[in-house]
Amino acid sequence: MGDKVVNFSFEDYQRGIASGKYTLPTAYCPFMRVNRKQYRKLEEEHEEKGNDIGKAFREVRRRVSRDYYRQMYPVQARALDYSQMSFPAYRFILPEVLANDWLAIVDWHKFHRDHVLHQPLTTYVVQKLLKELLLFGDGRCLLDACIDEILKWDKTVYLKDFLLGIGVKELEPWLKDGCASRALWKSLFTEAACLAAMFHDMGYPWHYVNLLNNKLKHAGYQSDAPTSDAEKLFNAFGHRLLCCPLNGYRVIDKSAPSTWPQRQINIMAKALGSTHGFPGAIGFLYLNDVVRDYPTDPTHPIRQFCVEWAAMAIMMHDMSAIYWGDKISTPPDNLHMRLRFEVDPLSCVIALADMLEDFSRPVATFKDNTDQDNTNQDNTDSVDVSYHFGCKSVNLELNWGLTNPTKIVYRFKDIRQHAAKVNMIPKVHQEYFDQHNGYIDLSAIGVRRVEMEAQLLP
Repeated sequence: MGDKVVNFSFEDYQRGIASGKYTLPTAYCPFMRVNRKQYRKLEEEHEEKGNDIGKAFREVRRRVSRDYYRQMYPVQARALDYSQMSFPAYRFILPEVLANDWLAIVDWHKFHRDHVLHQPLTTYVVQKLLKELLLFGDGRCLLDACIDEILKWDKTVYLKDFLLGIGVKELEPWLKDGCASRALWKSLFTEAACLAAMFHDMGYPWHYVNLLNNKLKHAGYQSDAPTSDAEKLFNAFGHRLLCCPLNGYRVIDKSAPSTWPQRQINIMAKALGSTHGFPGAIGFLYLNDVVRDYPTDPTHPIRQFCVEWAAMAIMMHDMSAIYWGDKISTPPDNLHMRLRFEVDPLSCVIALADMLEDFSRPVATFKDNTDQDNTNQDNTDSVDVSYHFGCKSVNLELNWGLTNPTKIVYRFKDIRQHAAKVNMIPKVHQEYFDQHNGYIDLSAIGVRRVEMEAQLLP
């Protein structure tokens, strides 16, 4: 057993919501002034295409069990309420999100791809991690450690450069170290983390389209220019914060090799086709850009920074495939994109929370009702679908030092889901927590070894 065990479960989430413990932070909301004319255009298009949110929920209700819907509806309704101030355009894609979520539940993909419950529950995991994960026995929580790394302005200097570039002044407390600065950064970090967690998987619909495009290429279909979309994105978003990780967490300077921009474009092109994090981050930024009242928006630039920072974390939580390249067994192709806590604490927290939130993810099972023996006069040809949750809860067992590893323990009640997880763990562990080259590096906070385990509950 670790020095400290943090448990995550839907029951714990419900208790925390009831007590107000996991109230979503809104100190910096709204992040921008909305251009009402542009917002109305989106709203009209939304209505013309029949994208009715109420209808979408009713359609989901027809397709899922009563118990699952009773869990899903209040959680997603809370996310929708939160988005009114934090991500106004979210309501225009919510019907598609709900449809995609149900398809993800009933498909046969080996990984969970649902997000209607997963995203809000990841937000709960983030909040609990930041507040309750105590480090080194000195009373510091994970949030304290995150702020410590940021305010060193050593490996996080790219954040300072970006803040200065969007109009934050040197004399403002954001760029100083002190009690006031730490308090401001704690609230900002928490809000950016919750914003990123709540929408970190919104790229799945785009990911599906790009996967289809990849299949078409193998079938002989050739677009005019394989990297043309990436080139457009590089031109449109290359100056934004989310592109700093592609450049080794630094702003492109005048000494960069002449070949470097094209390499970034190639990385973007691959990320479009093989991740959901990158298209999700681009979609998140773009939908905010569309309704932002720029350049007349009078809000302080730190509010926009929260959006930019969250977008970077949305992207980086799912860039392990780009970091490794074609083969995990070889040294990483893009070592400069590794998630190191001392460089990018926000993305590390989101990626870790995403790994931990494997509980209460719906699993669909099917029963064929076809009358094989012709004993049923109606000769019913139908299939029953039932929904349950394979993973009951997840424990994070912390151990400090070189000898004992920190453990992520997934606790299952379903024997088939347990077996599937056991089979999946070795590959996922090597990809994310390999001691030498794993995508997530938490050694800066004393976590040098991480093990993953699946337990079958009696």
